[in-house]
Amino acid sequence: MRLFVSIILTSLGFIVGWVPSALADSATPWQDHQGMLSTRVIVASNDVAAMFDDVLGPISERSVLLAWEAKLEDGWKTYWRSPGEAGLPVNIFYGGDKLDILYPVPMRFELFGLETYGYSKQVAIPFQIEAAADTVAFSADFMVCKEICVPFKAEYQLKLDAEDRGTIVTDTRVKTWLSRVPKRFGEGPGGLAINSVSYAGKPGYQNLVVEATSTRPLTRADLLAELDETTQFHAPTMRIMPDGQSARFVLDIMSTQKGLDLAGKTVRLTMSDGRGNAIDRFFNLPPR
Repeated sequence: MRLFVSIILTSLGFIVGWVPSALADSATPWQDHQGMLSTRVIVASNDVAAMFDDVLGPISERSVLLAWEAKLEDGWKTYWRSPGEAGLPVNIFYGGDKLDILYPVPMRFELFGLETYGYSKQVAIPFQIEAAADTVAFSADFMVCKEICVPFKAEYQLKLDAEDRGTIVTDTRVKTWLSRVPKRFGEGPGGLAINSVSYAGKPGYQNLVVEATSTRPLTRADLLAELDETTQFHAPTMRIMPDGQSARFVLDIMSTQKGLDLAGKTVRLTMSDGRGNAIDRFFNLPPR
């Protein structure tokens, strides 16, 4: 259902970047993509992951923490896991498999009147792998948009040192962006919690209703909802309760599924208090 506006395609469907050799270093070389952005992959030291178990979950001795880093030229945007009504998400592949990457909380953008979610200027998107060799190779698919939208496919290769991974610079970069990834496990930071998720209205004309609380004021809070690729949730209408730390969010739905019924569906919610705290949770909606 997404509208892809003025997309430039090569005969293969992507503009491809390639790095020719592996480096015994903490980062791959920067790749320039048509002057719109530059990207690379960086690696963090073995100690960084232990600081973010509420984001990463359990780790093994073979786990390696990395991040796909992008520097975007003025006006260009790249996209979150669910990009909204336009765009394509950043996806990273290792060993032929698409990875579960850790998207930082996105910004809201408008593209030709369409609601989209993503990143501008710079971003680093962390991810983990189970390294089976000293030299590892990745590929990434991503799209950038400005007046036009352009998809890219890039390849990266990195030589890992089992005893000495990362530098102060790359560790700092990965930690900075991991701190912006919504917490997926344990209690929410700052007391952030989603207490109930329900729906109102008849099928095809429903709203999603979310009740949330925090120990900090929610006046800057935002909520993003995901269901499937056929469905979009508009920016929520938010009502702050008198205590300032409780809020109700109501999200309108737009879907290509005629008569969509939320009963019994599973929704993914990403909530931010706008003050540096965010959570990522799945909820099963009640049946009829």
